[in-house]
Amino acid sequence: MDDTSSSDSGLPEQSTLMQIQALGYLPTPSSTAVRLYELMRSEDTGIPEMAAVIKGDVSLTARLLHMANRGGYAQRSVTSVEEALMRVGTMTVANLAIGLSVIDDAVKSPSRDTRLYLELCHQSLAAAVVAEWFCDRPGVPVSAADLFACALLARIGQLALLRFYPEAYADLLRRDCSPAERLELEREHLGIDHQAISLALLREWGFPDIFIDAIRLSETAEEARIGESRRQVMGQLLHNAWEIAPFLEKKYTAHLGLHVERALATMGLETSAGECDSIVARLLQRLKEWESTQQIDIKMAEQTETSTEEGQLSVLLVGVGEQERSVWGAALIAQGFAVADSASLHEAMVRVAKGGADILIIREAPNGLLSAAEVALVGTWLKDVPRAALVVVPDGGRYDEEHAVALLEAGVTAILPGDVTAGCLVAQAGRLSDRVALARTLELERLAHRRVLSELVLTTRKLHMQTLTDPLTGLANRRMADAFLKRHWAQLERRKTALSCLIIDLDNFKQINDRFGHDAGDSALRAFGSVLKHQVRQEDLAVRMGGDEFLVVCPMAHESDLQVLRQRLIKATAQLKLETGVLEFSMGIAESDLVTMKSPEDLLRAADQHLMQHKRKR
Repeated sequence: MDDTSSSDSGLPEQSTLMQIQALGYLPTPSSTAVRLYELMRSEDTGIPEMAAVIKGDVSLTARLLHMANRGGYAQRSVTSVEEALMRVGTMTVANLAIGLSVIDDAVKSPSRDTRLYLELCHQSLAAAVVAEWFCDRPGVPVSAADLFACALLARIGQLALLRFYPEAYADLLRRDCSPAERLELEREHLGIDHQAISLALLREWGFPDIFIDAIRLSETAEEARIGESRRQVMGQLLHNAWEIAPFLEKKYTAHLGLHVERALATMGLETSAGECDSIVARLLQRLKEWESTQQIDIKMAEQTETSTEEGQLSVLLVGVGEQERSVWGAALIAQGFAVADSASLHEAMVRVAKGGADILIIREAPNGLLSAAEVALVGTWLKDVPRAALVVVPDGGRYDEEHAVALLEAGVTAILPGDVTAGCLVAQAGRLSDRVALARTLELERLAHRRVLSELVLTTRKLHMQTLTDPLTGLANRRMADAFLKRHWAQLERRKTALSCLIIDLDNFKQINDRFGHDAGDSALRAFGSVLKHQVRQEDLAVRMGGDEFLVVCPMAHESDLQVLRQRLIKATAQLKLETGVLEFSMGIAESDLVTMKSPEDLLRAADQHLMQHKRKR
């Protein structure tokens, strides 16, 4: 995405991202995670300031301590947030907070295909667990927490697309294909791929470039990941983690063992059958441990809520004693509410996350008010789920004014005395029920509008992409090529980067049409177009210029790189099995030179001249 892009550039990611964001379909990090990144950018921030922010988020505190005490760190366990920050690293903790809170947010706002959506969320956690485990291997130059966060967010764009294009993208996800092929299908059918969304969000959140590059490499062809640079090692590990994740998520132990063995082989490590079984058991245990720290239990979120009838509002009693629970519950049920109870705020998290609480009645402990962290947690529930209302019942008639103000500022609707009667309590719940019902109706209308807008955007995107692609081969057309060249030429002039292209003519194509007919000629063009699609890099643009002439534009590539591509094209084309026989082609190559070239047309002209020279020599 670049500031020089236009509506005809063939890269409409920016406009699509803006539409997805405007409709609220992008998973977002928590306010705690955002605050941590703001602190990281300040030169005056230290461990105490970051620890204070983390302590305000009970869930993040538990997860940080879990990470700090995992096997890859020192053996002595830590119990304080400050020590955990020093052990794991402040930037790593900020990344971890972003990743975990984004998955939490994603689970709370599923798409229409809830099962598939939550499956993706759970696979993200499974991939993170595998990536973390890889860092226990000798010679891995990556911290466990860093790779955990990268794996957790590597496919976050898939969640956004599944919410924005529920039917169309669900169909694409169910196709059996490689990661690179899936990206190509997404661009073909939706005009954007999930990786473009993921990387754009990571840049916005301030993730280091090396993490972004590693995630991009994880879904490219294998040869791009082969190497010893830190980016390539991370890219290969992330690729392996996501290959294993679906089997770990489903607990398919037999397949899981085979994929673990294969992944370790790519790292030059061999395992016996007994070792592999032990590894599988450890991975399953680690996933279970991380699931236990989740603010939102994905497994429970997959279950359909059956206790609440359609249109019935639910009340969740939190920390209410047995006797009061019986009296209050009976009175509430008599007025048509569905009633559930939780012993503590932590136990209530899953029900709140599932939307199973329209009104919360929280009974504070006789000998202690809610802590500041607990008040903040309640506040997040009210902000994250604006339809929900909350009633807090303190213990005793006297009450601390400062604490009451904190509760009201957090969004608490009413503070009732400890000796409140069941009748008064039900009256308060009834007063709030109209507000909750109205909010629910408005939310349903908003979702209906979103659905119409999403379908309209998808239709518009498809029509737009049809004007930029060749209908026979599915490659870009001349219009897209011109815009793509213009965009990257501007980058070339501004940043002095490389830009190369190659022009291809199929040899003797007229004779193919004359001898075998135009249908056979079209089949040959489609076959060669498919070769181009699969042999060029993800960042390259393959174009059918017209007739039997093709173009490939390669940003950040030199003439030597195109010679490598030429050999791959020759080899792949020779393997085509066509009734017209072996396809042969001539190719012209050119690399940008700002001294002799003043425009993209000069680059194309140089490639065309090289093509003519090649033909004369044959």
